Amino acid sequence: MLQPMGRAVLVVTVGLVLVGCKTAGKVTDSAGGNSAAELTQADLDAIRGVDSAFAAAANAGNADSIALLYANNAALLPPNLPPQKGRTAIRTFWGGFFKVYTVRFEIGSDAMEGRGDLAYNMGHYRFTAVPKGKADPGVADEGKFVEILRKQPNGGWKYVVDMYSSNLAPQH
Repeated sequence: MLQPMGRAVLVVTVGLVLVGCKTAGKVTDSAGGNSAAELTQADLDAIRGVDSAFAAAANAGNADSIALLYANNAALLPPNLPPQKGRTAIRTFWGGFFKVYTVRFEIGSDAMEGRGDLAYNMGHYRFTAVPKGKADPGVADEGKFVEILRKQPNGGWKYVVDMYSSNLAPQH
């Protein structure tokens, strides 16, 4: 049986846990004001639309269209390479890839969440890249990605951070 002091500690602990559970997941704005709004279904659909537009542009080999999906100050973080910072660097990265390869991308979202004007999207990809020069047999890859997107003043969403990595063992 609990002593009076033990009972008081237990009651306070349970109370704190309940308060913590009730406030967990709430996000306040930078001024400490009201919670930022959760993403709407329209936001989630728009974010999925950005990924669909990415896959369509990649499959068409269109680096200009891909670059427009990124914010001006975005960062692309490809594996085994330095970050590609800014829309121009990202356009150059993808343009160089499409100059050498014809690609086929498939992208799927596994988890998406956000508040206010920021969201993250975690998912998986699969692609094949066939060399245009046919000297190389090409590559196939599958892996995962994490994207951070920011809602734009026009209501659309753009990538601000895009990071991906392969699930396959390195080829030596």
